[in-house]
Amino acid sequence: MANGFIPFYLNATAGTTVLCAFDNVTELAPICNKYNIWLHLDGAFGGAVIFSDKYKHLVADINLTNSFCFNAHKTLGSPLSTSVLTVKDKHDLYNSFNNNASYLYQTHDEDFNLGQTSFECGRRNNSLKLWTMWKAIGTNGIANIVEHEFKIADIARNYVKNNTDYKLYSFEDSLSICFNYKDFDPEDVCTKLYESNTLMVGFGQFHDHRFIRLVVVNCENLIDDLMQFFAVLEEFIQQNKDLIKKI
Repeated sequence: MANGFIPFYLNATAGTTVLCAFDNVTELAPICNKYNIWLHLDGAFGGAVIFSDKYKHLVADINLTNSFCFNAHKTLGSPLSTSVLTVKDKHDLYNSFNNNASYLYQTHDEDFNLGQTSFECGRRNNSLKLWTMWKAIGTNGIANIVEHEFKIADIARNYVKNNTDYKLYSFEDSLSICFNYKDFDPEDVCTKLYESNTLMVGFGQFHDHRFIRLVVVNCENLIDDLMQFFAVLEEFIQQNKDLIKKI
């Protein structure tokens, strides 16, 4: 506002891309309401916590947002792509996308004219992927997926936290475990692991820190799989320590 611009939109996040951090909707909503700012909650990564009684506190007061989205193909493992966008007031979709096209929209009930409420006119049946999952395993089944992934993430984070060879960069209630091993360059570690067909894990950066980034979004992973990951990582670095760059 100091530059003469008027804010009209605030994009909060439920699970940031790198660290999987959750913005506090409870604190943001009153500010947006006071100044008539649209509050959107981007839950592409972590929004599936809405299904879990144990973790939905991470998006407390989500009902105060104007819109919310999440990708079931990320945390829940549904087929690509399964993206969901919801808005508080349905009329906002019509006000944004509606246009007159009698050659396309010929049904009597506008609820079936989906082209009037989105960018797309023709589309794949993406919602069916989430619907069939929901019908098959129910809300409790989806909650179990979310809670299992957080459990595995907690175990991985505690392993890193309690091992002096590691440095932890992430925090509680996160599906991203960000860490470095000894003084080895994280990008070089990940690159050499990949090029040797040993292990595929990514690296990330936040401010001035770079780190290995283990993202726990596979509900099929077990504790043994997790421990195997760390064992392979440590063995590979030990065997190739003279070839891997240092920080």
